[in-house]
Amino acid sequence: MDSLKEIGRCFALEFSKNTNNIFVNNDIIALNLARSSLKYVIKAFEIKEIWLPYYTCPVVWQSVKKENCKMKFYHIDKTFLPLIDFPKDDFVLYTNYFGICAKNVKALAKKYKNLIVDNAQAFYMPKYGIASFNSIRKFFGVPDGSILQCDKKLNENFDIDKSFNRCSHLLNSNGSAYYEFWNNELSLNDEPVKYMSKLTKFLTAAQDIDAARKIRLDNFQILHKELADSNELEFETDIDDVPMVYPYLNKVEGLKEYLLKNKIYVETYWNKLSENFTEGYFQKYLLPLPIDQRYDEQDMLRIVQAIKK
Repeated sequence: MDSLKEIGRCFALEFSKNTNNIFVNNDIIALNLARSSLKYVIKAFEIKEIWLPYYTCPVVWQSVKKENCKMKFYHIDKTFLPLIDFPKDDFVLYTNYFGICAKNVKALAKKYKNLIVDNAQAFYMPKYGIASFNSIRKFFGVPDGSILQCDKKLNENFDIDKSFNRCSHLLNSNGSAYYEFWNNELSLNDEPVKYMSKLTKFLTAAQDIDAARKIRLDNFQILHKELADSNELEFETDIDDVPMVYPYLNKVEGLKEYLLKNKIYVETYWNKLSENFTEGYFQKYLLPLPIDQRYDEQDMLRIVQAIKK
């Protein structure tokens, strides 16, 4: 057991010979965090009231609250679509869940003129709606960073972030890296809106994002081919979908714990909700299986074997 390669958890520092030109685009705003991007959008559009999903990271709600913006909440169904129709002029935040909801994003952008897309789990998704933003550290070994695309820009100067003190987990190859990662995550809680640090820009530009994209898509298809029949979720990916994870929904008690014993680490999203709602069922039984660029076909087949066993 001790010789098993760990699958999942936090990234380590990554460099590539194939750098990218992601920051050449003048339409993007490089900020320190996804939550900062959301705050920026609220400021830019002077939003006083916004619809938010129940099924999202609590920092989203906290960020909206800090901007003194009124929150209204909506539930989603098993296809990750809102269960209600919104007033046509309302501001709506929609989460591109697991990076597999491009079709939903495109449909909602046609229907609602004030759609804001949370692409924290969909780094590669093009902009739809009045604004969209991602979270770079969910896809690559960087300490922080978010790329915002927004129809309005603030005439306001922000400080440039410094992120060298959040890199300890990226430089640590032993088991304590995960705990250092969470300590670094906690340090982000009170960070105001800032421009992206020079270090994060450098590390992001050093990623081979095209190679990572291909590996993610290949790994996703391996898992989907083997697990689709037992996955309660039914989905058909779009050309713009580059998943963060493979969402596997199956009501098997103890499956997550079994994977953990086999050094396959999966997260739990997010706050606990009643199982009477789809979100509560997701929270209890949905496993976001790792598919990122650190892993290959053999790693994916090991995940499949563990689940089928």
